[in-house]
Amino acid sequence: MHILTTQLVEFILEKYQLNDYILYDSSYARDKMNDQTVYSFETFWIPRGASVIEEENGTMLPEGTVQISIDPVTKRTTTLSLQGPSSIYSVPNDLRDPTTRIAWIESETDIIHGTHFMLEEENETFFSYVSCYEGIRLTPGCFIHLTLTENGQLDELFLYGPHPLDHHVTQEPFALTLEDIDLLTKQQIKWFSYPKTGHQYAHSVVETFVTQKGSILVPSKLDFTSSIEVNDVLSWTGLPSSKKYERYSFQSGETVTANDVITQTEHPDFHPISQETVNACHTVIKDIIQNEYPADSGQWMIRYIYRQHPYLAVTLSRAHPTSYVDQQRRVTILLDEKTLDWISLTDDQELHTALASVTLPELEDDQQDVIFNALRPYLLLTPRYVFDVSKGHYVLCGLLDSNHAYLPATNEVVLLRDL
Repeated sequence: MHILTTQLVEFILEKYQLNDYILYDSSYARDKMNDQTVYSFETFWIPRGASVIEEENGTMLPEGTVQISIDPVTKRTTTLSLQGPSSIYSVPNDLRDPTTRIAWIESETDIIHGTHFMLEEENETFFSYVSCYEGIRLTPGCFIHLTLTENGQLDELFLYGPHPLDHHVTQEPFALTLEDIDLLTKQQIKWFSYPKTGHQYAHSVVETFVTQKGSILVPSKLDFTSSIEVNDVLSWTGLPSSKKYERYSFQSGETVTANDVITQTEHPDFHPISQETVNACHTVIKDIIQNEYPADSGQWMIRYIYRQHPYLAVTLSRAHPTSYVDQQRRVTILLDEKTLDWISLTDDQELHTALASVTLPELEDDQQDVIFNALRPYLLLTPRYVFDVSKGHYVLCGLLDSNHAYLPATNEVVLLRDL
């Protein structure tokens, strides 16, 4: 066992005083959080004297198994799951009382309620919290899910996303108003269909993050990855290549080691994509498309190549779209990032063909004004810190949204949840 693994196991053993348990398994994992590489150390502890059952479809751990995951650098707990009736040190026997519950979450996570995290949803046995900065929510951010048993004992504590103490936030006063973004708001009002009382149309504002300068900011995904825009049209003459392009099976996940944690090895998806790789992908993708769509020379364009370790993902679209289906259609091809072997091809043509059967309502300018004026009293603009990849930190924006929709058939404004 690596010395780091031994140290982490001893830390968990001492923190939770797992003297009545034995370590069954442990492993490291690596993930992406915004533009950072984050590691975790996962352990499974089984009660002394309990038996593990080996079955054809996997291993069944005994009742009372405890799953604990921590950040190997900060040693913060990210998962604490009690699989069956059991209790461990430092966990209160009853977490239904709000004061007890909040105090325990604060002690486990080193963060403060109202400053670093706040309640989003709750019922009798489930509590969902989200990360914030001085009471303003962050996007994307950390989710904290707490599940209890019927008698208030811990079932699972689970944290996912960038830890609230690791956020890089540019603090500023919120001065944006709805009046500042009237034109942008009109552009964000879209139609949608709903099946209630037949096929009906409604209009509402699309959830949009607006900077204080009045521009739209698309929030980054937690699994940010290296990508490159290509925009090359694929053309060919003659018959398809005689080379056989067979599909290979998906690979299993990567193995992450203690040495990776010590050296803080960057996630492979953050590695730049070289021009040499782009050229090689272009050749392979051209042959695959020619084999799959031999009559479509000059009709497909490589849009993006991006990493999806251990694969390279290539997205293609129609080069000269002449219909709604053509405009929306995408083909995604996965290649092995080392060998460029063909792994899979996904064509979403059928999905967009089905959507094309829906007739889009055409609106005159005066109708758009009617819809906007009807929805205006129900528009919401809420402060929200949004991670800006180009800047590498969170910036203060306004979340433009609404809980209501306009029904042109009846000239009513109704709650979205009632549709």
